[in-house]
Amino acid sequence: MKKRAVVHAIAFCSALVCAGCSNVSTSTAVGTSGAHAWTQPGVLRISDISDPSTLNPMLTGADVAYQLASYTLEYLVQLDDRGELVPVLCERIPTLENGDISKDGLTVTYHLRRNVTWSDGQPFTAADVIASWKQVMNPANNVQIREGYDVVDRIDAPEPLTAVVHLKRPYAPLTTRFFAGVQEGPIAIMPAHVIDKLPEMNDVAFNSQPIGTGPFVVKSWQRNGKLIYEANPHYWRGVPKLKEIIFQSQPSDQTELIGLKTHELDADIDASIGLIPQYQTLDGMRTTVTHSLRLTVGIMNAQGVLGDVRLRHAIIYALDRNSMLARLAHGAGYVADEYLPNWSWAHTADVPRYPYDPKLSAATLDAAGWRLAPDGYRYKNGTRLQIVVIGVAGSTASHNFNTLVQSYLRAVGIDAIIKEFSYAVVFNITGPIRQGRYDMATYSYSVNYDPAALNDDGCDQFAPAGANEERFCDPLVDRLERQAMSTNDRAERLKLYRVIEKRRMEDLPAVPYYFRDRVSVFNEDLHGFTASRGIIANWNAWQWSLP
Repeated sequence: MKKRAVVHAIAFCSALVCAGCSNVSTSTAVGTSGAHAWTQPGVLRISDISDPSTLNPMLTGADVAYQLASYTLEYLVQLDDRGELVPVLCERIPTLENGDISKDGLTVTYHLRRNVTWSDGQPFTAADVIASWKQVMNPANNVQIREGYDVVDRIDAPEPLTAVVHLKRPYAPLTTRFFAGVQEGPIAIMPAHVIDKLPEMNDVAFNSQPIGTGPFVVKSWQRNGKLIYEANPHYWRGVPKLKEIIFQSQPSDQTELIGLKTHELDADIDASIGLIPQYQTLDGMRTTVTHSLRLTVGIMNAQGVLGDVRLRHAIIYALDRNSMLARLAHGAGYVADEYLPNWSWAHTADVPRYPYDPKLSAATLDAAGWRLAPDGYRYKNGTRLQIVVIGVAGSTASHNFNTLVQSYLRAVGIDAIIKEFSYAVVFNITGPIRQGRYDMATYSYSVNYDPAALNDDGCDQFAPAGANEERFCDPLVDRLERQAMSTNDRAERLKLYRVIEKRRMEDLPAVPYYFRDRVSVFNEDLHGFTASRGIIANWNAWQWSLP
């Protein structure tokens, strides 16, 4: 589920260190409108290194699907480019202070946006919220994450534009989870008149031709080919400035780089961090590096050989994370000392630290009974210490990262075998990570905006049903996570998260490499683009324009 977090990070831009910096090249190829000759007025050509399997974010764990779905589908709330939670399909964010959250925490009221219609002309109402929730909870649907929805007892609609959410128990993170385009597992509001009577939604037409409230509608989609959006003339914020957005997946980031260089492509708004230097040399293109919620981790499968905590400790001691950040991310971020960003109100400084120490790594492996043999590898009872590391085929960043990890582990006697799969397969519900066919996998993902992480570390959240892909269970962490979610008292929650984060860093189910920034590369003629700090970069696509 996780795969790719709002943080204060070090943004790298040429020799400058800044937040949200950019590189602009000057070109002599100028068209009659004053834009570059290669710019197609009103048409934005975007790409990624993978093709989505669906345009319904409820049924996927792939960031590319989240991004592409958000051109047509919308959320109750989303994160803006400053990392602020902003209302989208509701008029305001429910809080205790404005009375939309009851004092006992069991009732949350959403006042829905007026004058919003679906792209087929039907009005948006509270019935859509109710129908969407019912489909999320429908056990026949392959929903990636149900946390934030499973705590809901019922939803009432006393008025067409009022949705009153009744909870089974107090749940502090609700407004950042419930139909929120904020972090991993975002689920958009869907039209009741389309989905209400469907017995399941895994293979329905809506997933490839969604009817939404967003700024664009799907004009056509050729699988493994072009996905074309056209402006929604009835969009509630006003007609978008772009006429079309054309998405075309690329077989690799190097192929995409060529397309950007030749100007067959205009943008990748969530591009590879490993190619920052190359992006900055592109003529007529701008590169921005901005804060995000993304943590790069190396998850470890606790159901295999890495179920021994000593091996997990040995692995992190063997990794020079500072050097990896400099070499692989070009300094665009900072080394993580735990699983929350250092700006979070729940960030905990008093946790175990794991500096780069290959000698301590070797000693830890010796203590665990894995002895170094003359061939340079470690053995125990005649079995070589070998782990399978999962990577993304076609991604230079993934390959370079895993190759470096492999070399660090080889230096202490661990045989790391890299197996690469396509992006769609790696993060699919039937893929190697979700099904537990791996020992270690490295990727970045958006950490929770609210520190509650039961979906990541709950004992009843093991993948594929949940998001605990490490398959590690600490009953104390599980209990404290549930306790922290049951109160809106931040001081009390902070005490609990300090214990949780310390325990997680002791058990170390995943290596927290570094929090990294989001890289966007785009035609410098594109105006109005700013990247959200949340999981979905394109939060303001209705404002984008190309002359």
